[in-house]
Amino acid sequence: MPEYDNPAIAAILDTTADLLEIAGADRFRFLSYHKAAHAVRAWPEDINALASQERLTDIPGVGKKLAANIASILARGSFPEFDELTAELPPTLVALMQVPGVGPKKARTLYDRLGVTSIDDLEVALADGRVAALQGFGDRTAVNIAAGIQSYRTFGARTLLADALPLAEKVADSLRAHPAALAAETAGSVRRGKETVGDIDVLVASHDSPAIMEAARTLPIVTRVLASGETKTSVETTAGLQVDVRVVAPDEWGAALQYFTGSAEHNVRLREIAKGLGLKVSEYGVFRVDTGERCVSDSEEAVYAALGMATPPPELRENAGEFESAVAGTLPTLVTLADILGDLHCHTTATDGKSTLEANKAKAAQLGYEYLAITDHAWRLRMVGGLDLDDLERQWARIDELNAEGGPVLLKSIELNIDDEGGVDYPEEVLSRFDVCIASLHSGWGQPREVGTNRLLRAMENPYIDIIGHPTGRILRRREPIEFDMDAICEKAAETGTALEIDAYPDRLDLSDAHLRIAMRHGVRISMGCDAHEASQMHFMRYGISTARRGWVTPDVVLNTHPLEEMLALLKRNRTA
Repeated sequence: MPEYDNPAIAAILDTTADLLEIAGADRFRFLSYHKAAHAVRAWPEDINALASQERLTDIPGVGKKLAANIASILARGSFPEFDELTAELPPTLVALMQVPGVGPKKARTLYDRLGVTSIDDLEVALADGRVAALQGFGDRTAVNIAAGIQSYRTFGARTLLADALPLAEKVADSLRAHPAALAAETAGSVRRGKETVGDIDVLVASHDSPAIMEAARTLPIVTRVLASGETKTSVETTAGLQVDVRVVAPDEWGAALQYFTGSAEHNVRLREIAKGLGLKVSEYGVFRVDTGERCVSDSEEAVYAALGMATPPPELRENAGEFESAVAGTLPTLVTLADILGDLHCHTTATDGKSTLEANKAKAAQLGYEYLAITDHAWRLRMVGGLDLDDLERQWARIDELNAEGGPVLLKSIELNIDDEGGVDYPEEVLSRFDVCIASLHSGWGQPREVGTNRLLRAMENPYIDIIGHPTGRILRRREPIEFDMDAICEKAAETGTALEIDAYPDRLDLSDAHLRIAMRHGVRISMGCDAHEASQMHFMRYGISTARRGWVTPDVVLNTHPLEEMLALLKRNRTA
């Protein structure tokens, strides 16, 4: 029986939720599976260990019934309700409903009336006009769905870093422990910390390739061997993800790790630089063109040094200025997880969070944080229980009590809503009482670019707005970002001292690396927060760090790499001339 880890269990729970939604189940029923999936994915302990200790209900949102379902998945790969759903509906409909323009209701209609079970089927039905001819669809809907398929194939079919990285690390750790392995590392887009990845690449150095290939084929998480040769094996895992394991000779390790880390654009530029020096670079090493002699190959540092440059961190290898810095010796010292002293975006049960103030403080203490900003939603976001003034007074009183007990300091903070004119929820006399104010866009998708830009520019003029939260509002693979002029936003942020947030929640990672590079050029300060809605989600900070590093972010510009008093002094509201 294959082994199921946290991402694999979460994937099955999410699929169950999606199938229930397609089947027309009660909203509470399918949302409970999604919430459990989020919690399982974020839980720091291994799901198998929890099950063996009968502690599955420790996970937020996992009651006795869901715990029994998870135990059944661990034992046999499924559970009764999932079996019933897949007997009625093909699991491939889940991908269909995720195509922009389709959704659960249209996916069910396409299946019931046209027999469409996959995206390939849908493309055929669009091409022959059957989709446009369906009642309730029409030509415009068909055109939108066709565009949605293109978007899905570009972005939707990719895997979130938060699902890919733990699996990649698990495979690398398992193979590294094999007696025939001398080294094993993740490679490709996972090693570069991209927000979404395609296949997972793991590289192994060994003199005994057949032994490593056998080990890859028989990993506990493998459900199917897709292909296996002398130096490469591709497998499908219980999480439904493909892992490619490559074996290289130990004396080629550095060159191979550099090559298979990529990116393609980085490697093309590297080869051009090498050619100008009379050298050739490949996965086997750096060679002299005139003699064919191999110069170096054993380490990445040696490969880059042979070309006259320092070694760019993997996250920077996108041909976005790293070569110029590497040659000049000006590569930045990038922020690390160890630099983070607190989390500046966290929700509680007072609004739409699942953890109490006490639970969040305990998690912050476990992570070694000095402080934690409690940023529940403000009044106008009523659908999640936005806080009125009486609610705020009660929360502040409890924060005072908890802070008196010592440990990480809870900051009296808020996540405000930016309206269409750039205004926020409370008057200045209330805003002035918070320790930290985040202001976020929670509406306006599809607005013209100038509207989104003006909303943020106006909001940053407010002297009490310290941070703009998840600035573009995007949800990876599901919702496009709000359009705005990033240069104008960064100019205003630098002028007003407003920090821009990296929201570390895995399907946000907002700002993106591209936007962060613009922010760095303008000298904008950065805030980092997990947007945690359960205490366990504070572990998501590592994914925000990956994005920060891809954006050339250094520790000094990040608010929450500073001790509490320094961090507070850096806030817009507390700066002095």
